[in-house]
Amino acid sequence: MHHHHVLENSGTVGRLLRLSLAAEPVSVPAARRFVADGLVSWGRSDLLHDATLCVSELAGNAALHTSSTFMHIDVGLHRDVLRASVEDDSAVPAQAVTPRPSFPDPDDPAELVLEDEATTGRGLAIVSILASDWGVETTRGGKRVWFEITGSAEEHGVRLPKIRDDEAVEPSEPMLPAGWARVRLAGCPVRLSLRQDEHLDELIRELQLVGANRANPILQGLALELQDLVSGPAHARHTGRRIAQRAAAEGREYVDVDMAMPREFSAEVEKLDMAVKAADVLCEEMRLLTLASSGDLRALRAWMTEEVVRQTQHGAAPVPWEHWLSRSAPPD
Repeated sequence: MHHHHVLENSGTVGRLLRLSLAAEPVSVPAARRFVADGLVSWGRSDLLHDATLCVSELAGNAALHTSSTFMHIDVGLHRDVLRASVEDDSAVPAQAVTPRPSFPDPDDPAELVLEDEATTGRGLAIVSILASDWGVETTRGGKRVWFEITGSAEEHGVRLPKIRDDEAVEPSEPMLPAGWARVRLAGCPVRLSLRQDEHLDELIRELQLVGANRANPILQGLALELQDLVSGPAHARHTGRRIAQRAAAEGREYVDVDMAMPREFSAEVEKLDMAVKAADVLCEEMRLLTLASSGDLRALRAWMTEEVVRQTQHGAAPVPWEHWLSRSAPPD
């Protein structure tokens, strides 16, 4: 269970957004977009630049330097103060988040570092300068770096974060920005979904190689299209993969995969499904090394695509994999 701050209800009920993402660099654009969409929907575009910059830096740190599996982004508005945080599940303690000069140059406060992690220093300096207040909290599973932005133009010098233990409580239903939807792939078969993910990676690699070797514009076009489609909703795919990997490590056969995404991503997911089908046909016709998707992989992809579209576009309830399979199986 993750514990988070409740923002006092001063006419801002429901103004708390939360997103969980795989702690990977590919998730950083999604974190930025999430915060931006939230602020726009609250009519606070004035805070957009500073807030997205700070969240990008903190999400980047969580992805690159904490060996976390997941990170959790929270954004809330209380009166006129934006409060956001990035929580990770790593063992790197809150005390390690100490910006300090990497060399004693009193004229240049911008070079700050996490202990032994020079690369993250610039990011912490940016957060410290732009935020009106910031700090780090130790949580049960890791740590949370939070910051507040008031929107006043004053810049702050580089300051140490406030450090404390987490004393927060769980908010009621966290929200998503306008235009975003939650998707649940209920009872997703763990091993099959990991195999499906590997197959997609192999397919893209193969199309690139063969397309380049044979100077085949159709293959090259398809390789580019697949790459493009995979990178769009990449954060959802990587988050799903992490959930499946964790379930596999725990020896579970099925797992609920919960994700959040902008609704328009469903069109990308449909296009991806069509592109993989086209690639399958080419694999069969041209005898590519990567075997065409087996029947069970095709079924899984069809289910996933259908679920994303139904839930994002029509607000439909999840249909678990096994139910879907029994309904769509051809009669004997």
